[in-house]
Amino acid sequence: MKRDDVEKIIETARRAGQIPDLSKINLAEVDLSGINLHRAYLSGANLSGANLSGANLGWAYLREADLSQANLNRVNLNSANLFRANLHKANLNEADLRRSNLRGADLSHAYLYRVNLRGANLFRTNLVYADLTEATMIGANTSGADFSLANLTEANITQEQLSIVSSLHQTVMPNGLRRS
Repeated sequence: MKRDDVEKIIETARRAGQIPDLSKINLAEVDLSGINLHRAYLSGANLSGANLSGANLGWAYLREADLSQANLNRVNLNSANLFRANLHKANLNEADLRRSNLRGADLSHAYLYRVNLRGANLFRTNLVYADLTEATMIGANTSGADFSLANLTEANITQEQLSIVSSLHQTVMPNGLRRS
């Protein structure tokens, strides 16, 4: 499927007053930069290696979607549902993930420089080897999250949030904070 096909599906659904449903669609390696997928259903979709930089995925439903190695630089994922999504090696630099549900998601080896995770649900999220340099995580639920070997340099996270994660093994900690 190509970008034009996706845009037609979105336009047709919105004209009919419906939410675009792209569940289980294969969009691997497709350039979707800047596309508006606000509130779209993308459950189980294959977006691996896709370019979604600058896209609007606010309130989108991406449950168990494959976004591995996708370019999500500066993407809006505010309040998106990414339950058990695969974001392995994804580029989420400067992305907006406020209030998003990342419960059980795989963000291992992901690039999350200056990402906004304020109020996000990171319960049991895999963040092994993730680069969270200068990330904002105030109010995020970090219970059971695995931050092993992650980089939290200059991250905005509290000692209390770090005390409830499952692992901080060899994690690069923010200034002034320690492993519990």
